[in-house]
Amino acid sequence: MSMMRFSHILFLSVLSVSTLSACSSEEPAEQQANIAPRYVKLATVSNIPDFDEFTFPAVVSAVKTVDLSFEVSGRLIQTDLVTGSDINKGKLLATIDRKPFERRVDESTTRLDQAKRELDRIEKMFAQKLVAQSSLDTAKTSYELAVIDLKNAEQDLSYTQLYAPFDAKVSQRLVENNSFVAAGTPIARLQDVSKIYFNINVPERLLTANIGRGIKQASATLATNRSQWYPVNYVEHSTQPDPVSQTYEVVFAMEPREELPLTPGARAVVKVSLQGSLYPEGFVVPVRALVGDKDSGFAVWVYNDETSSVAKQAVNVKHIENELAIIEGKSQGEITLGQQVVAAGATQMRADMKVLPYQGEK
Repeated sequence: MSMMRFSHILFLSVLSVSTLSACSSEEPAEQQANIAPRYVKLATVSNIPDFDEFTFPAVVSAVKTVDLSFEVSGRLIQTDLVTGSDINKGKLLATIDRKPFERRVDESTTRLDQAKRELDRIEKMFAQKLVAQSSLDTAKTSYELAVIDLKNAEQDLSYTQLYAPFDAKVSQRLVENNSFVAAGTPIARLQDVSKIYFNINVPERLLTANIGRGIKQASATLATNRSQWYPVNYVEHSTQPDPVSQTYEVVFAMEPREELPLTPGARAVVKVSLQGSLYPEGFVVPVRALVGDKDSGFAVWVYNDETSSVAKQAVNVKHIENELAIIEGKSQGEITLGQQVVAAGATQMRADMKVLPYQGEK
Protein backbone atom coordinates (compact mmCIF):
# COMPACT_ATOMS: atom_id res chain seq x y z
CA MET A 1 0.00 0.00 0.00
CA SER A 2 1.34 3.39 -0.95
CA MET A 3 2.06 6.04 1.57
CA MET A 4 -0.54 8.35 0.01
CA ARG A 5 -3.38 5.78 0.33
CA PHE A 6 -2.46 5.03 3.97
CA SER A 7 -2.57 8.71 4.86
CA HIS A 8 -6.01 9.01 3.23
CA ILE A 9 -7.40 6.13 5.24
CA LEU A 10 -5.97 7.56 8.48
CA PHE A 11 -7.57 10.94 7.77
CA LEU A 12 -11.00 9.35 7.20
CA SER A 13 -10.70 7.38 10.46
CA VAL A 14 -9.86 10.47 12.48
CA LEU A 15 -12.72 12.36 10.85
CA SER A 16 -15.18 9.57 11.68
CA VAL A 17 -14.10 9.46 15.33
CA SER A 18 -14.37 13.23 15.62
CA THR A 19 -17.84 13.20 14.12
CA LEU A 20 -19.04 10.46 16.52
CA SER A 21 -17.58 12.29 19.48
CA ALA A 22 -19.34 15.47 18.52
CA CYS A 23 -22.66 13.67 18.14
CA SER A 24 -22.25 11.95 21.54
CA SER A 25 -21.53 15.22 23.34
CA GLU A 26 -24.62 16.87 21.91
CA GLU A 27 -27.05 13.98 22.57
CA PRO A 28 -27.78 14.58 26.32
CA ALA A 29 -28.80 18.17 25.66
CA GLU A 30 -31.06 17.08 22.84
CA GLN A 31 -32.52 14.24 24.91
CA GLN A 32 -33.14 16.54 27.87
CA ALA A 33 -34.84 19.03 25.61
CA ASN A 34 -37.07 16.31 24.21
CA ILE A 35 -38.06 14.70 27.59
CA ALA A 36 -41.85 14.73 27.86
CA PRO A 37 -43.24 16.54 30.93
CA ARG A 38 -44.38 14.26 33.77
CA TYR A 39 -48.07 14.25 34.63
CA VAL A 40 -48.68 14.93 38.30
CA LYS A 41 -51.68 15.18 40.56
CA LEU A 42 -51.99 18.65 42.08
CA ALA A 43 -53.77 19.90 45.19
CA THR A 44 -54.66 23.47 46.01
CA VAL A 45 -53.37 25.10 49.18
CA SER A 46 -56.56 25.88 51.10
CA ASN A 47 -57.76 27.40 54.34
CA ILE A 48 -57.97 25.28 57.45
CA PRO A 49 -61.27 23.37 57.52
CA ASP A 50 -63.43 23.11 60.60
CA PHE A 51 -61.27 20.92 62.82
CA ASP A 52 -63.23 22.23 65.81
CA GLU A 53 -66.14 19.81 65.31
CA PHE A 54 -65.93 16.44 67.02
CA THR A 55 -68.40 13.57 67.10
CA PHE A 56 -68.65 11.15 70.02
CA PRO A 57 -70.74 8.07 70.76
CA ALA A 58 -73.02 8.73 73.73
CA VAL A 59 -75.16 6.85 76.22
CA VAL A 60 -78.49 8.30 77.35
CA SER A 61 -79.01 8.50 81.10
CA ALA A 62 -81.50 9.92 83.57
CA VAL A 63 -80.87 13.11 85.52
CA LYS A 64 -80.77 10.92 88.62
CA THR A 65 -81.73 7.41 89.65
CA VAL A 66 -83.23 6.84 93.09
CA ASP A 67 -83.94 3.62 94.96
CA LEU A 68 -87.28 4.03 96.69
CA SER A 69 -87.55 2.54 100.20
CA PHE A 70 -89.59 2.79 103.40
CA GLU A 71 -88.12 4.26 106.56
CA VAL A 72 -90.11 1.82 108.72
CA SER A 73 -90.61 -1.92 108.54
CA GLY A 74 -93.90 -3.62 107.76
CA ARG A 75 -95.93 -5.70 105.35
CA LEU A 76 -96.51 -4.27 101.90
CA ILE A 77 -100.27 -4.12 101.24
CA GLN A 78 -100.52 -1.81 98.20
CA THR A 79 -98.27 -0.90 95.29
CA ASP A 80 -98.75 1.07 92.11
CA LEU A 81 -95.39 0.40 90.50
CA VAL A 82 -95.55 -0.71 86.89
CA THR A 83 -92.10 -1.07 85.36
CA GLY A 84 -91.60 1.37 82.50
CA SER A 85 -94.54 3.59 83.47
CA ASP A 86 -94.33 7.36 83.91
CA ILE A 87 -95.47 8.79 87.22
CA ASN A 88 -96.10 12.32 88.43
CA LYS A 89 -94.55 13.92 91.47
CA GLY A 90 -96.66 13.31 94.62
CA LYS A 91 -98.39 10.15 93.41
CA LEU A 92 -98.94 7.45 96.06
CA LEU A 93 -96.79 4.50 95.02
CA ALA A 94 -96.81 2.01 97.90
CA THR A 95 -98.25 1.48 101.39
CA ILE A 96 -97.36 -0.86 104.23
CA ASP A 97 -99.87 -1.99 106.85
CA ARG A 98 -100.73 1.14 108.85
CA LYS A 99 -102.68 -0.47 111.72
CA PRO A 100 -99.71 -1.10 114.06
CA PHE A 101 -98.53 2.47 113.55
CA GLU A 102 -102.04 3.89 114.11
CA ARG A 103 -102.25 1.99 117.41
CA ARG A 104 -98.93 3.46 118.48
CA VAL A 105 -100.24 6.95 117.71
CA ASP A 106 -103.33 6.24 119.86
CA GLU A 107 -101.16 4.97 122.71
CA SER A 108 -98.87 7.99 122.53
CA THR A 109 -101.85 10.32 122.48
CA THR A 110 -103.27 8.67 125.62
CA ARG A 111 -99.90 8.93 127.39
CA LEU A 112 -99.62 12.57 126.42
CA ASP A 113 -103.10 13.32 127.84
CA GLN A 114 -102.19 11.54 131.05
CA ALA A 115 -98.86 13.40 131.29
CA LYS A 116 -100.67 16.72 130.73
CA ARG A 117 -103.20 16.02 133.50
CA GLU A 118 -100.43 15.00 135.87
CA LEU A 119 -98.46 18.15 135.08
CA ASP A 120 -101.51 20.33 135.69
CA ARG A 121 -102.10 18.64 139.07
CA ILE A 122 -98.46 19.02 140.15
CA GLU A 123 -98.38 22.68 139.12
CA LYS A 124 -101.44 23.42 141.30
CA MET A 125 -99.91 21.62 144.25
CA PHE A 126 -96.60 23.38 143.74
CA ALA A 127 -98.38 26.72 143.72
CA GLN A 128 -99.80 25.79 147.14
CA LYS A 129 -96.35 24.67 148.23
CA LEU A 130 -97.56 21.13 148.76
CA VAL A 131 -94.85 19.49 146.56
CA ALA A 132 -91.16 20.11 146.02
CA GLN A 133 -89.55 21.62 142.92
CA SER A 134 -88.21 18.22 141.97
CA SER A 135 -91.73 16.81 141.62
CA LEU A 136 -92.67 19.66 139.27
CA ASP A 137 -89.53 19.10 137.19
CA THR A 138 -90.29 15.39 136.92
CA ALA A 139 -93.85 16.08 135.73
CA LYS A 140 -92.61 18.55 133.12
CA THR A 141 -90.05 16.05 131.81
CA SER A 142 -92.68 13.31 131.56
CA TYR A 143 -94.95 15.61 129.62
CA GLU A 144 -92.19 16.71 127.22
CA LEU A 145 -91.20 13.09 126.57
CA ALA A 146 -94.83 12.23 125.86
CA VAL A 147 -94.98 15.04 123.28
CA ILE A 148 -91.83 13.75 121.57
CA ASP A 149 -93.12 10.18 121.59
CA LEU A 150 -96.37 11.24 119.90
CA LYS A 151 -94.47 13.17 117.22
CA ASN A 152 -92.31 10.12 116.52
CA ALA A 153 -95.38 7.87 116.32
CA GLU A 154 -97.09 10.26 113.91
CA GLN A 155 -93.95 10.50 111.82
CA ASP A 156 -93.63 6.71 111.63
CA LEU A 157 -97.26 6.53 110.54
CA SER A 158 -96.53 8.96 107.71
CA TYR A 159 -93.60 6.78 106.65
CA THR A 160 -96.00 3.92 105.87
CA GLN A 161 -96.83 5.54 102.54
CA LEU A 162 -94.41 6.29 99.73
CA TYR A 163 -95.02 9.11 97.28
CA ALA A 164 -93.17 9.93 94.06
CA PRO A 165 -90.49 12.52 94.97
CA PHE A 166 -90.40 13.86 91.38
CA ASP A 167 -91.77 13.24 87.90
CA ALA A 168 -90.18 9.93 87.09
CA LYS A 169 -90.17 6.66 85.20
CA VAL A 170 -90.34 3.37 87.06
CA SER A 171 -87.16 1.67 86.02
CA GLN A 172 -87.55 -1.48 88.10
CA ARG A 173 -89.89 -2.96 90.75
CA LEU A 174 -87.84 -4.83 93.34
CA VAL A 175 -90.48 -6.37 95.65
CA GLU A 176 -93.97 -7.75 95.21
CA ASN A 177 -97.15 -6.97 97.08
CA ASN A 178 -97.76 -8.63 100.49
CA SER A 179 -94.03 -8.91 101.06
CA PHE A 180 -92.55 -7.97 104.41
CA VAL A 181 -90.08 -5.16 103.87
CA ALA A 182 -87.50 -3.95 106.33
CA ALA A 183 -86.70 -0.27 106.72
CA GLY A 184 -84.25 0.84 104.05
CA THR A 185 -84.93 -2.08 101.71
CA PRO A 186 -85.36 -0.76 98.13
CA ILE A 187 -88.75 -1.60 96.66
CA ALA A 188 -88.41 0.21 93.32
CA ARG A 189 -85.96 2.18 91.23
CA LEU A 190 -87.08 5.55 89.86
CA GLN A 191 -85.41 7.60 87.13
CA ASP A 192 -85.76 11.34 86.82
CA VAL A 193 -86.39 11.92 83.11
CA SER A 194 -87.37 15.57 83.32
CA LYS A 195 -84.32 16.01 81.09
CA ILE A 196 -82.38 13.70 78.83
CA TYR A 197 -78.71 13.34 79.68
CA PHE A 198 -76.08 12.36 77.12
CA ASN A 199 -72.84 10.97 78.53
CA ILE A 200 -69.77 10.99 76.30
CA ASN A 201 -66.15 10.02 76.96
CA VAL A 202 -63.49 12.43 75.70
CA PRO A 203 -59.90 11.16 75.27
CA GLU A 204 -57.42 12.82 77.59
CA ARG A 205 -55.21 14.05 74.72
CA LEU A 206 -58.19 15.76 73.06
CA LEU A 207 -59.40 17.44 76.24
CA THR A 208 -55.89 18.57 77.15
CA ALA A 209 -55.24 19.98 73.68
CA ASN A 210 -58.40 22.13 73.85
CA ILE A 211 -58.22 23.45 77.41
CA GLY A 212 -59.50 27.00 77.59
CA ARG A 213 -61.75 26.77 74.54
CA GLY A 214 -65.47 27.13 75.10
CA ILE A 215 -68.23 25.13 73.45
CA LYS A 216 -69.71 26.99 70.50
CA GLN A 217 -72.58 24.58 70.01
CA ALA A 218 -73.51 20.96 70.60
CA SER A 219 -76.20 18.68 69.22
CA ALA A 220 -77.31 15.08 69.60
CA THR A 221 -79.31 12.44 67.80
CA LEU A 222 -80.03 8.73 67.67
CA ALA A 223 -77.09 6.49 66.88
CA THR A 224 -79.27 4.57 64.41
CA ASN A 225 -80.72 7.60 62.62
CA ARG A 226 -78.65 10.74 62.10
CA SER A 227 -81.00 12.57 59.77
CA GLN A 228 -82.10 15.08 62.42
CA TRP A 229 -79.90 16.72 65.08
CA TYR A 230 -81.20 18.42 68.23
CA PRO A 231 -79.42 21.11 70.31
CA VAL A 232 -78.09 20.08 73.72
CA ASN A 233 -76.53 22.04 76.57
CA TYR A 234 -73.36 21.33 78.52
CA VAL A 235 -74.00 20.20 82.12
CA GLU A 236 -70.74 19.05 83.67
CA HIS A 237 -67.56 17.03 83.16
CA SER A 238 -65.31 14.92 85.35
CA THR A 239 -61.99 16.42 86.42
CA GLN A 240 -60.18 13.10 86.70
CA PRO A 241 -59.77 10.60 83.85
CA ASP A 242 -60.95 7.03 84.01
CA PRO A 243 -57.91 5.02 85.17
CA VAL A 244 -58.47 2.34 82.51
CA SER A 245 -59.64 4.20 79.40
CA GLN A 246 -57.93 7.53 80.21
CA THR A 247 -61.05 9.42 79.16
CA TYR A 248 -63.07 12.17 80.81
CA GLU A 249 -66.84 11.91 81.10
CA VAL A 250 -68.74 14.93 79.77
CA VAL A 251 -72.50 15.34 80.20
CA PHE A 252 -74.93 17.23 77.96
CA ALA A 253 -78.68 17.61 78.42
CA MET A 254 -81.84 18.53 76.54
CA GLU A 255 -85.55 18.68 77.20
CA PRO A 256 -87.50 15.50 76.30
CA ARG A 257 -88.90 15.50 72.77
CA GLU A 258 -91.82 13.42 71.57
CA GLU A 259 -90.22 13.00 68.15
CA LEU A 260 -87.00 11.68 69.71
CA PRO A 261 -87.78 8.43 71.58
CA LEU A 262 -84.85 8.20 73.97
CA THR A 263 -84.83 6.21 77.19
CA PRO A 264 -81.99 5.71 79.68
CA GLY A 265 -79.46 3.28 78.27
CA ALA A 266 -80.17 4.12 74.63
CA ARG A 267 -77.28 4.74 72.23
CA ALA A 268 -76.90 8.21 70.76
CA VAL A 269 -74.36 10.50 69.11
CA VAL A 270 -73.20 13.95 70.27
CA LYS A 271 -71.54 16.49 67.98
CA VAL A 272 -69.54 19.29 69.63
CA SER A 273 -68.09 22.45 68.05
CA LEU A 274 -65.51 24.48 69.96
CA GLN A 275 -64.92 28.22 69.90
CA GLY A 276 -61.79 29.71 68.37
CA SER A 277 -59.05 27.71 66.71
CA LEU A 278 -55.80 26.08 67.74
CA TYR A 279 -54.25 27.22 64.46
CA PRO A 280 -55.44 30.76 63.62
CA GLU A 281 -52.83 31.01 60.87
CA GLY A 282 -51.80 28.45 58.30
CA PHE A 283 -53.07 26.44 55.38
CA VAL A 284 -53.92 22.87 54.56
CA VAL A 285 -52.34 20.45 52.07
CA PRO A 286 -52.63 16.67 51.71
CA VAL A 287 -50.18 14.71 53.85
CA ARG A 288 -48.94 13.03 50.65
CA ALA A 289 -47.71 16.41 49.41
CA LEU A 290 -45.06 16.55 52.15
CA VAL A 291 -41.47 15.51 51.53
CA GLY A 292 -38.73 15.25 54.14
CA ASP A 293 -39.09 14.31 57.79
CA LYS A 294 -39.36 15.83 61.26
CA ASP A 295 -35.62 15.94 61.81
CA SER A 296 -34.54 17.42 58.49
CA GLY A 297 -37.66 19.50 57.95
CA PHE A 298 -40.62 19.26 55.61
CA ALA A 299 -41.21 20.82 52.21
CA VAL A 300 -43.72 20.79 49.34
CA TRP A 301 -43.26 21.05 45.59
CA VAL A 302 -45.07 24.16 44.35
CA TYR A 303 -46.34 24.16 40.77
CA ASN A 304 -45.76 27.19 38.53
CA ASP A 305 -48.42 27.24 35.81
CA GLU A 306 -46.51 29.83 33.75
CA THR A 307 -43.40 27.67 33.36
CA SER A 308 -45.10 24.29 33.94
CA SER A 309 -42.37 23.45 36.44
CA VAL A 310 -42.07 22.81 40.16
CA ALA A 311 -40.03 24.45 42.90
CA LYS A 312 -39.36 23.19 46.41
CA GLN A 313 -40.75 25.25 49.28
CA ALA A 314 -39.88 24.54 52.94
CA VAL A 315 -42.84 24.52 55.33
CA ASN A 316 -43.56 24.15 59.03
CA VAL A 317 -45.98 21.31 59.79
CA LYS A 318 -48.17 22.42 62.72
CA HIS A 319 -50.62 19.53 62.92
CA ILE A 320 -51.76 16.45 61.02
CA GLU A 321 -55.43 15.47 61.08
CA ASN A 322 -56.31 12.29 59.19
CA GLU A 323 -55.09 12.87 55.60
CA LEU A 324 -54.54 16.62 55.91
CA ALA A 325 -51.55 18.59 57.18
CA ILE A 326 -51.71 22.13 58.60
CA ILE A 327 -48.65 24.04 57.41
CA GLU A 328 -47.06 27.47 57.55
CA GLY A 329 -44.52 28.85 55.10
CA LYS A 330 -40.88 28.71 56.08
CA SER A 331 -38.09 31.03 54.93
CA GLN A 332 -38.21 33.14 51.78
CA GLY A 333 -41.10 32.61 49.43
CA GLU A 334 -43.51 31.33 52.07
CA ILE A 335 -46.62 29.48 50.97
CA THR A 336 -49.78 31.27 49.84
CA LEU A 337 -53.44 30.46 49.59
CA GLY A 338 -54.48 29.11 46.19
CA GLN A 339 -51.08 27.80 45.14
CA GLN A 340 -50.95 24.28 43.78
CA VAL A 341 -48.63 21.62 45.13
CA VAL A 342 -47.77 18.13 43.93
CA ALA A 343 -50.08 15.80 45.84
CA ALA A 344 -48.88 12.44 44.50
CA GLY A 345 -45.34 11.39 43.63
CA ALA A 346 -43.78 14.37 45.40
CA THR A 347 -40.69 12.35 46.28
CA GLN A 348 -39.89 11.95 42.55
CA MET A 349 -39.79 15.65 41.84
CA ARG A 350 -36.62 17.64 41.03
CA ALA A 351 -36.01 21.35 40.85
CA ASP A 352 -37.44 22.97 37.70
CA MET A 353 -38.83 19.65 36.50
CA LYS A 354 -41.41 20.10 33.77
CA VAL A 355 -44.79 18.75 34.79
CA LEU A 356 -48.36 18.83 33.58
CA PRO A 357 -51.44 18.67 35.79
CA TYR A 358 -53.23 15.35 35.61
CA GLN A 359 -56.87 16.10 34.87
CA GLY A 360 -58.16 12.56 35.18
CA GLU A 361 -60.41 10.74 32.80
CA LYS A 362 -63.26 12.73 31.33
